[in-house]
Amino acid sequence: MPYRYLLFTAALCLSASSWAEVIQDKWQNFYQQAWQNASLVVSQQSLNHYPNELLLEAAQYPDFDAFSWQELALVSSVRKHCQPAESDNPVIADAIEFELVLCHGTTLDVEWFQSHTLLHPAGDSFADRYAELYPQSKTELTPFFTLANPDHPLFDILNPLSQSGREALLSGYRAWQEGDTLWLNSEQGWKAVSPVVWQPIARQLKLTLETKDNQCALRYSNLCINDSPSVYQSAIKVVAIGALIILTLLMLRNGYIIRQQNREKRFVMQLLTHELRTPIASLGLTVEMFRDDYDNLSQHAQSAVWRLVSDFQRLSQLTDNSRAYLSQETASSTQSASVEKWLSHICEKHDVPFQLEQDTELTLPFYWLSICLDNLIKNAKQHGKGKVQVLAQIKSTLIIEVRDEGTFPLLIQSLFAKFKHRKTKENMGIGLSIVEQLMKKHGGTLTILRRPTRCILEIPYEHPTAD
Repeated sequence: MPYRYLLFTAALCLSASSWAEVIQDKWQNFYQQAWQNASLVVSQQSLNHYPNELLLEAAQYPDFDAFSWQELALVSSVRKHCQPAESDNPVIADAIEFELVLCHGTTLDVEWFQSHTLLHPAGDSFADRYAELYPQSKTELTPFFTLANPDHPLFDILNPLSQSGREALLSGYRAWQEGDTLWLNSEQGWKAVSPVVWQPIARQLKLTLETKDNQCALRYSNLCINDSPSVYQSAIKVVAIGALIILTLLMLRNGYIIRQQNREKRFVMQLLTHELRTPIASLGLTVEMFRDDYDNLSQHAQSAVWRLVSDFQRLSQLTDNSRAYLSQETASSTQSASVEKWLSHICEKHDVPFQLEQDTELTLPFYWLSICLDNLIKNAKQHGKGKVQVLAQIKSTLIIEVRDEGTFPLLIQSLFAKFKHRKTKENMGIGLSIVEQLMKKHGGTLTILRRPTRCILEIPYEHPTAD
């Protein structure tokens, strides 16, 4: 079975990988066709004419990563007070020189902008700031403007493209969708492809391109690229949904059957408990009669009377505890006993070893706890593998672990086992669900671990008090 699971998983991974390759091939084909059917908006040669750092959005703002606040404050002070200052940072030194030139009304030639850094530490380029005071110099300073400057030669051409789109294409992305227009980038330059051109190509290749944050077979730039739904894919979705519905119905049916079985068991238990009260009461009267005439009986008869008294007490305890459980009483009868002696009594019946770190006398609902432990040991011996053992420890709660060397079945395996197996005398028991209910009723828990199988009972206790 695990081998089949591995094959299925491998096939699923291979199919997913091949599907991704198909999407990649379609996208490459789409890109080539869309590129061939559009004209250049701006050539790569034109873009290369301007330094890349001037085209990025970051050029408009102070660079706090490169300059400290004190350095920027120094430049601002020079600008306000027109007083010289010194700095070890060459860019700050350029800015101080530039601000002093502006303060004194001195003009700068193009060679100054060519030989110094392009960006002012406080944002924008030196040319942007200089052209604001000397508009007549704009023509010769255009190569040194940032793209945000309306006088930049590419400003009007790239204005339809958002700042995020420009950043993406400048950083190397081959595509960006702005509204309905698809912008493409290659070694030749940038193209703006209208929807009239690219949408028919996408339909022909059975591709959908969106900018919404949906589930994407391929995400590139701000594009969410998917295969157009085909009949085959729709059929797969229908089959998957159908299988999920069937599995849900099977689980609901299984839960309904278990609930009905528990109701039937509860009814039968109530009926038996009620019907047993009369014969047990009658048996009690008979026991009292024998006890009154006990001294006149032979030794063999006296031994039989003691066995009869013991059986009567066990039957009486059984009906009383069952009636208390079925009546949903919150309080349950408890007894004080040595944990080691109690475990020894239970485990010897099943020939199962047990370990207890430290013995002590505790007050617990030992009757119901015995039923739970007895059932777990039977299940482990019948359905488990290897050695069965019981491990107990007393902490803030009493923890009892029944373990074997097998593997507890998964939920889905248990579900199908319900339909495969019929109940026999060998596999009839109160069931783990009722063990769990009994533990919850008395404030405890049942925990099941799979590898290896470990069923752990945990229940709070009280120390017996001396009268």
